[in-house]
Amino acid sequence: MNIVFILKNNYYTEAVRNHLSTLSEKDSLLFFYSYDKAEEFLTNNVVRNNLPLDLVITEDNIDKEKATDFLQRITRDTSRTYSNLDFNFYNIPIILIIDQGDHTDAYSKYKFSDVLEDTTIENFGTYLKHFISSAKTWRKQVLDELDNLGVKFNSGNIDYSYYFSSDRKSKVDTNILTKNFKSFPRKLNYDWLILNEKQIELGIDRYIKELKRATRLDKKDKEEKEFHNIFNDNSFLIKRDNYNNHWYEAKLHYNKKNFYEPDYSLSPNFSHLTDLSILEVKLPNERFIKKTKFHPDPYSSLMSYIFQVNDYKDYIESEEYQKKLNQVFGFIPTKVEYNLLIGRSADKASNIYNLNKRMRQMGALHINLLTYDELLDYQVKYLDRIKLLKVL
Repeated sequence: MNIVFILKNNYYTEAVRNHLSTLSEKDSLLFFYSYDKAEEFLTNNVVRNNLPLDLVITEDNIDKEKATDFLQRITRDTSRTYSNLDFNFYNIPIILIIDQGDHTDAYSKYKFSDVLEDTTIENFGTYLKHFISSAKTWRKQVLDELDNLGVKFNSGNIDYSYYFSSDRKSKVDTNILTKNFKSFPRKLNYDWLILNEKQIELGIDRYIKELKRATRLDKKDKEEKEFHNIFNDNSFLIKRDNYNNHWYEAKLHYNKKNFYEPDYSLSPNFSHLTDLSILEVKLPNERFIKKTKFHPDPYSSLMSYIFQVNDYKDYIESEEYQKKLNQVFGFIPTKVEYNLLIGRSADKASNIYNLNKRMRQMGALHINLLTYDELLDYQVKYLDRIKLLKVL
């Protein structure tokens, strides 16, 4: 889920982020501390760039301004759309958290999807069921409107055949689906519509089996391609609901014949914190730090991989290759995240002090060392989110 959260105090940001971790990954959750900044993001990013967004949550009375004024400003223009021109912005679910001592019935005339009484940060988790309910109610309304348009749902399979035919219904009123969507019929490309639990479970099972096999055989010659095949067949394993696009082995030419080829380049579907995420895939049986008593060093293979990723970094951040980057990705990334998929969590944890020390000394702290266990944990949480928000 992509969530915008407007808080009075940034002191509680990490606590709220932790409570919402079952619903959103870190890049899918954006915090603002004023209505003006939130409105600026919603207008200049979500609406202007047609980004996907699931939920807006806001506290009341921020900088002496009422949330009702904020609500009326952002929903006043009923022509605004978002999320690939699929949805009307004025009907986006917005949840209000009121101050202690205030009463929810005072806000009944306003178009909030829910109004919640303030609680302590320790009990913030009790809000989750309300957040889930609002998101599911909105999604159920989308399904109802699709059904009215002639899109049928049979055992989880979506049948657009009638909707795409010349016999389809015309002049059907919708509140969430846009005029653009009805004028130019297309499939809605959202995980909660097109993926089912079984698909994800099978992809995770295949990943686990290959992880066990690779660990058992302890081979290192071109075995990364086995994981590439799994990711290419099950792109949600690396995209989840956090990225909307990816490039496999994008060729970054630095002369006519030679090029760099990062394994995966991913574009976040929502966050303005990162424009591009680079994922270089190595093997789960790679180790991090040598078991020496004095001056434990990183394995030479790890240092080689770090230099490889740094070559990508130098290329992407060089003024010389901006035009080529635009040709490959369709935009010029300015905020890039670098990830190296490698090793196992137990080895990483047992060497974390020396690993962090050596990464700092090598000037490589900008590279996120993502283990295969951590990636698996992402998948399990993603599957849990799919189940939690299931409406079909």
